[in-house]
This record gives sequence, structure tokens and C-alpha cells, in this order.
Amino acid sequence: MFNSDQSVLSKADWDFWNQNGYLVIPNAVPSEQLKATIVAMERFFGKDFSEPNDWYKEPLFPGGIAPMSHDQELWDNRQSPRLYQAFAELFDTEKLRVSQDRVNLNPPNKESIWDNHGIIHWDIDSTQRPIPFQVQGVLCLTDTAENQGGFRCIPGFHRELETWAESQPADRPPRMLNTTGLNIESVPGNAGDLIIWHSALPHSNSSNMTDQPRIAQYITMNPVTGDSTGSGSLPLARTFRSVLAEALGVAEGLVGKWLLDYQESDVVLVQVDRFVGEHPYYPAWQVEFNGKMRYLRKPWVKKIDERSLAVYRPYAMGNHIDTDPLPIFDEDAFSSQLVEAILKIPTPRLKSRLTGKQLDQLPKLLSQPPNQFGFDQRLWDENSIIQLLSNQFGLEIDTAFAQLTRLGRKLAGVDSW
Repeated sequence: MFNSDQSVLSKADWDFWNQNGYLVIPNAVPSEQLKATIVAMERFFGKDFSEPNDWYKEPLFPGGIAPMSHDQELWDNRQSPRLYQAFAELFDTEKLRVSQDRVNLNPPNKESIWDNHGIIHWDIDSTQRPIPFQVQGVLCLTDTAENQGGFRCIPGFHRELETWAESQPADRPPRMLNTTGLNIESVPGNAGDLIIWHSALPHSNSSNMTDQPRIAQYITMNPVTGDSTGSGSLPLARTFRSVLAEALGVAEGLVGKWLLDYQESDVVLVQVDRFVGEHPYYPAWQVEFNGKMRYLRKPWVKKIDERSLAVYRPYAMGNHIDTDPLPIFDEDAFSSQLVEAILKIPTPRLKSRLTGKQLDQLPKLLSQPPNQFGFDQRLWDENSIIQLLSNQFGLEIDTAFAQLTRLGRKLAGVDSW
């Protein structure tokens, strides 16, 4: 647990943190755990990271940020005592909860195949006052050079945010900023280093200009607020999605990409007063409605004509801090896209737990909405698909819980602090 007599942070670290808003904690996780995590990532992606051609095979995820968050190897890193100690010292409390965050595989930029540049942003609403004290972190799983696509930030901006905001338009995007003239620094790290930054610090990953991939795990902790009673429920290390991947005979990352693409095909027709165009500084479209100028994030918005947009449903409903609810004109205008997306079932590459006949029946089953099979939800997900396969074909749902230490159980919210 938190040990005030064995500090990880020195006075020099505190001075650097207060000035710059980030820290590099060396040797936060033992080397054997780093190696095990890389093996787990290779299993998730279905790739051999020592083979450069594999880096660019599917699945590829925007910015290299992949939805791998549950494996035992990730939990082993999250419950590492030295890593926990660093967060506990920053917050001056032992009562923390750890995030179940994702991983990053950012290969070298390669023309027409992979061209990631990273977008400087916040993951908090930078317009809220007061700015909350929150932190984020990323664990370097391999040595990461300054130009290898790793973490970068605008040092010290956490101290200047409120003053800077006073000179900005009142309707500025809460998670993006114009970085012209600002000092952006890339932060290298050795394998096992944990980079922690203040959430008010604009940041991103970056272009990988080397000949090796950047491989990392995102980890953060925050103080327990309110009741610190544990839930008693262990998180899964082997999830429904893991079982689904084996049922289909593919790497789990391919299932993750398939379902992510399907979910993001859930779009609605939005009509605005005027489509202005591309914002000069932000990766966003400028539109006007109800007399106000709005900035809509490009990945979730596609222009149809001068007034009509196809918008990712949760974004249109205002479920993201980037925007308030948008004027939805037709909720079902693109419903056929959903069916097309769910039918792009990954082709088996490994031995599948389903028979060939069962795999052939799957498109017909998934072309129907979940409520036709008694599921109270609009979209299919790994849980409902696995339950469907269990009901239809008798597939065993052999999930498994994460193995947690005494510290890990508290960090995961299983046990009370």
C-alpha cells in the first residue's frame, strides 16, 4: 500500500511536475511483465511484432489506440506497487481506483498505409471551472525514442490554461486548441517508464519516424470519491469478446475492430442552418444552427449536402463533451448501413469453436436486430452475440476473472479501502 517512507518522487520531481505538468517515473513495472504484456498484445492483434509487415495488417485502429483492456498481463501492470506509489504520492492518498484503459501500437509512418500524426487535445472539458486535478498515464512497454510516435505535450500549459482561455472565443471546442506558436515537446521513455501528466496539459501521441513501432499501455489512477466500499465483483481477464474471437477463429483485435466499425455505423441524419466548412485549426467541421457556430469532430460527421450531415448517433445526442445535442431530422435514414456493417464478420484465420455450418448461419442471425431474440438493446455487442451463440449452438461461455493482489483488488474496486 501507500508508503510515505519510501517515496518514488524526489523534490526535483515535484519541482519538475509543478513547472511542466508531467513526470517520467523510471522502472515503474518489472521487465518480465513488460515482455509478457507484449506477448499478450501480439495475441490480441494476431501479429508478430518482430515482423514489420505484420504491423500494417488489420486490425489497425485510429491513432494506434486499440480496445485491449482486460488481459491478465494488463492487470499485472496496473497493480504494480511502484506504479501505484507514484500516483498515491501525487494525490497524497492511498485510496485510489485504477482505470481499465487501452493499449497503443503505433508503427512507423508508411505512405498510403499508415500516416498517424496525433492531434493535440484534452481528455477533459477545458472550459469547466475550476479545472479539476486529474492525471493520466502511459507505460512504455519498449524503449521509445523522441521521434518514435510516443507522448508529446505542451509543457506548463496546465498553469496557463485559464489565462489563455480568456483570450479565446466563447464557443471554442472544449477538447481542441490552435497550437500555432505553442511549444510542443516529445517525451522519450525507456521500457518500464511511466509517463504521468496533468489532464489540463494538451497532449497526444505523434508521428513515428523510426523503424520500430511504439508499444504502450495507458494507465491512470484517481482518488476514490464518496463511498469507498468495494463491489465484491472481480473484473474479467477473459471476456465475452475473447470467447467470441475463439468461436469465430480470429484474433480478438479483429472482433474489436469489427464491432467498433459496426457501432460507428449507427448514424442519424442531422440538418443544420448552414454548413460553413472545414475549421482552419481543428480536425472539425464548422456548422451553424440556432444562430450559433458549432464545431463537429470529423471522424463522427460526414457531409451530405449544404445542410445535411450524417452523424454518429451518440455524438448527435450530445453524449460527448464536444457538443450539445444536434437537431436530428431522421433517426433511421442510414439503418441499412448497420446491417451491412454487422455482416462484415471476420473470416476465420484460426481454428474456430463454431462448426462451418454454424458459421454459415451467423449472417442470417445477426441481420436481425437484437430485440428479435429478446435482448433489450438496439445494437449487437460481444455480450449479446455470445449469448445468442450459446442459445442457438450451445457455445460454452468460459470467461475467467482477473487474478488480483490485495492491492489490485482495492484498485479495481473489488475490496473496500
